[in-house]
Amino acid sequence: MTIATRSNNRLEFLLESSAELFSKRGYQATTMRDIAKKCGMLPGSTYYHYPNKEALLVAVYEEGVRQLSERVQREIAPASDPWDRLELMLAAHIDMIIEPTAYASVIIRILPDDVPSVRDDLVRLRDKYEVVLRDLLGALPLAEDVDSHLLRLILIGAVNHIPVWHKPGGESPRQIARQLIRVLCGPIQTHLGENNDVLS
Repeated sequence: MTIATRSNNRLEFLLESSAELFSKRGYQATTMRDIAKKCGMLPGSTYYHYPNKEALLVAVYEEGVRQLSERVQREIAPASDPWDRLELMLAAHIDMIIEPTAYASVIIRILPDDVPSVRDDLVRLRDKYEVVLRDLLGALPLAEDVDSHLLRLILIGAVNHIPVWHKPGGESPRQIARQLIRVLCGPIQTHLGENNDVLS
């Protein structure tokens, strides 16, 4: 048990260090030697866990998606109204990208096309996270002619651009999420529930 715990801690530290370097320096500028040095490992020791930098990036992505998905699920769990759940999901996502963890930063800034050799793996992982938004949109009372797939892409594009213009001390993630729903989703609802105050 002691050996397994030590191994798990070492692997966790390797992933965290890799995520930090990828997010700060960029994927291309970071070498396996850089990662080993940050972890206090011998240069060849990282290859014991991952055969190459591409595999390590996929592992960082996977861990990042797991953390983001778990946080979103925690945030939306108390709500039952579909509009409230969407607002909570968007607020959680916005909060994570305004002041991102290293993992979130990697997922947002390193696009699948940046690393063609593992593009399909990265797309699969990003899709795994985005399925949460897809399901939330699928539960909304939208007008029949609304393309929920296109709406999902519009929302993702809007929220991922927020760090470009958001200022410290500005609107809260919940306020931004509420306005997004009001502006983008309000006109395409089939109806509003009497007790729904998301758009009020």
